[in-house]
Amino acid sequence: MNDTKLAPTPGNVYSFSRIKCLQQCPLRYRYRYLQGLKEAFRSIESFLGNAVHDVLEWMYATRDIGPAPDESMILERFAASWNTDRDDTVAIVRVDDEEDVYLKLGREMLSRFFRETFARDRSETVALEQRLSVRLADTVVFTGFADRIGRTEKGRLFVIDYKTSKSEGDGSEFSEGLQAPLYASCVLADNSEVEALAGYHYLRYGTTHWQQVDGERAAQLLERFLDLANEAAAAGEFPARPGTLCAWCGFNAQCPAAEVPERFSGGLRRAERDGRRLL
Repeated sequence: MNDTKLAPTPGNVYSFSRIKCLQQCPLRYRYRYLQGLKEAFRSIESFLGNAVHDVLEWMYATRDIGPAPDESMILERFAASWNTDRDDTVAIVRVDDEEDVYLKLGREMLSRFFRETFARDRSETVALEQRLSVRLADTVVFTGFADRIGRTEKGRLFVIDYKTSKSEGDGSEFSEGLQAPLYASCVLADNSEVEALAGYHYLRYGTTHWQQVDGERAAQLLERFLDLANEAAAAGEFPARPGTLCAWCGFNAQCPAAEVPERFSGGLRRAERDGRRLL
């Protein structure tokens, strides 16, 4: 297998990310999920999000087996992870930005989370980075990873998704309406519970948005996702949908319709430098 190929995602397995990708740009969906092409770069924003998530997982895992880490340990872990995992596939899309801007942002988010949430958190961890899966029909399986599943001090089940995005969600289907509530729906079934909380914690702001998911809502959410998956399976055309996100798409060097302003051309330059202009 050459380095531009992954493997097509199994046709009957659908994640929230897969369906969201189709909504944002059908051509990117075709490249990534149907053809199994590998994106030429990953944005530094995506790398930052992964690095912060890894540290958050480590924080709770460490607390569960012994003394909780302090703030200095957390920041040291973040720096070590950044230096170890940072490679040439990571691109700074905004050409005027410096890497230190993102390092500082990561430190700020983790420090805020430690002081305002983690140090006060007495909830029990049920699972970290838990893979969830439920068969919705003979030809459709929903799958995803929950950042953290836990129980409050009063025993209430919850699922939390950590976000490093620049803005908080607006409640629409692809901005809070589906992802965490779908995960909570799976957790309800797995734990034989009548209700659970689904939350998004916005690390840049230190805010958490909660929703309640009971059996009735869970059924509605899973039915809605099944409809979206069936629409994806029936799609026969995959046109490009150019726009702002083109600059952050790892296929922009091979997409005939990509629109990438010069000030956001860091990823495109990386792809072209590596010979990834395929069309």
